[in-house]
This record gives sequence, structure tokens and C-alpha cells, in this order.
Amino acid sequence: MTLLYRTAEWHAFAKFWLHTESTLQHLEGLKMEFGKLMQKFRDTTQSTFVTFELPKEVGARERCQKSGKGKKADAGQLSASGKYPFTRLLVYFLKK
Repeated sequence: MTLLYRTAEWHAFAKFWLHTESTLQHLEGLKMEFGKLMQKFRDTTQSTFVTFELPKEVGARERCQKSGKGKKADAGQLSASGKYPFTRLLVYFLKK
């Protein structure tokens, strides 16, 4: 439940149109805590659920790679087995 609450809180603060210094500081701390909660979520669920690409997704990825429009493979991309790594969900919060 903490992850759900922090997600809603982060979303509310991120949507502010006018930030003050204190809201920006709170948002920065929230971003760090949310990233840690996402990592904990990944660690507890990654071993439980096995995920694979759908045939439609495989076709779309292959078409993008053939046309040269696809991104280069990196740690956050699909593995050779077709299994999704959970780390793609964390990219935004860990890179900032």
C-alpha cells in the first residue's frame, strides 16, 4: 500500500503548475523514496512472475529493428530469451 500511496503523492506533486522551493525539495525526496520502493517491488515480484513478449510485440520490435528506427539494445531492453527485465520501470527514477 505504501507504493500505491507514494505513487499518488508523487503524481500530485509532479502535476503542480507552480512549485516553491519546499515542494521541489519534497518532490526530490519523494522521487528517491519511490525509486527505492520500486526496487523493493521488483525484488519481491520478479522471481514470482514470468513475463514474455506477446507475438504482436515481437513483430513490432523486429520491424523497428529492420527499419533502423529501433533503439540499440541496452540493459533496460528485452533479453535474447524474449523475457522482459523489470528494470525498464525504474529507468526514469534512477537516471534523474
